[in-house]
Amino acid sequence: MKIIKTIIAFLFVFMMFLQASAQKKPYNGIEFSRHDFVDTIKIKIWDGAIIIPVEINGETKNLMFDTGAEMGFWIGEEEDWMTPSGNTITFVDSQKTRQKKAVMKLPPVKMGNITIENYKVVADNGLEDYVCDKIDGAFGYDLVVRGLSFKFDTKDSLMIVTDRKGFFSKEEKGQPTLKYKRYHKTNPQVWVNFPFHRIKLLFDSGAIGGDFDLPEHLMSIWAKDDPELGRKMDEYTVLKDTTVYNSAGLFGRLNDTVPYRIFHCPEVEMGGITFTDVWVSTDNRTGKVGSAILKKNSLIIDGHKRKLVLLPHDSNTVQYYGNEDKRGIKFLHADKNDTLGAMKAVVRKSGDAYRKGIRTDDYLIRINGVEITDYCTYLNLKEKIGANNDSPLRYVFRSPDGEIKEIDW
Repeated sequence: MKIIKTIIAFLFVFMMFLQASAQKKPYNGIEFSRHDFVDTIKIKIWDGAIIIPVEINGETKNLMFDTGAEMGFWIGEEEDWMTPSGNTITFVDSQKTRQKKAVMKLPPVKMGNITIENYKVVADNGLEDYVCDKIDGAFGYDLVVRGLSFKFDTKDSLMIVTDRKGFFSKEEKGQPTLKYKRYHKTNPQVWVNFPFHRIKLLFDSGAIGGDFDLPEHLMSIWAKDDPELGRKMDEYTVLKDTTVYNSAGLFGRLNDTVPYRIFHCPEVEMGGITFTDVWVSTDNRTGKVGSAILKKNSLIIDGHKRKLVLLPHDSNTVQYYGNEDKRGIKFLHADKNDTLGAMKAVVRKSGDAYRKGIRTDDYLIRINGVEITDYCTYLNLKEKIGANNDSPLRYVFRSPDGEIKEIDW
């Protein structure tokens, strides 16, 4: 079995909703070296997320395509080959931290046979500990706003990009379609039908490995304002408790204890695809659909028609989901001066981990005999032996008082 939602999904709720305060929109000034073009580019897929290799300043960099970000961002400090754009932007990251940052302009970005001029980013190093050199930054939805449309073939790891209107029309016909309006006039929000309510969520490809996530504060407000809706939500609620919310934003990390619930939905419908056996957590600050959707579906972003089109890998519009929340465990970084372990567990009472004796604040110390010395060791090990391994993995935990616990998953 795979591990519960990859820790990146839990930490990468950071994908920010940029709120421009500059005199010009951040995507103003973006230019492309070609017009009336179609280009096909080999990409990488990381837990459903789309990673585009590009050339910047003579070096290959990996930029994630983040529909949840209004403009680009750079992981790390400002590089000496970046130039100030003359603009600033005030934005709120996943921690609800509001800061004003200088908008930096990248040198020409070579993406396949296309060169992107005047692409702008904000830079900070709050995420370096979580990406493990897998990505250097991200393209935001500004490329779509500026006139590009994309097809992301997540099965064969290919991207088709074009500025031609209607280029994907034949492929879009008859496929599951999500019409959207833009969040803050930029990012796509789509309707998702849960058994208890129809809810508009951000389609956030930057929430790596993320599933259907709902914010508890919104659920509580709805239940209070509409008692009948509250009763419907209770029908599908399998657990109410508190948990540790952990979010990595551009300015660092936030840990907080928040109330949450777990919904178990027999069906969730989105754009013509029915997802069955869906476990939904509300321990989030924002409502979104993350990149886990793209593990079984390719995606067309038709910027001209403002729609997202899902292309199921197996042509089946009823998909078993069974997302891994039912295992009930996530992992957080321990404090740097903690000598007992590098990663701590956060365990839900409804999950398999709790029934197997694992508790919140237990340390993950080994998987299949390999010592877990930091988050990147964990991530790389999970990808290496977990993704294609049908046999159980042996996890070893240490409780704060020293008890050793071994379980197989």
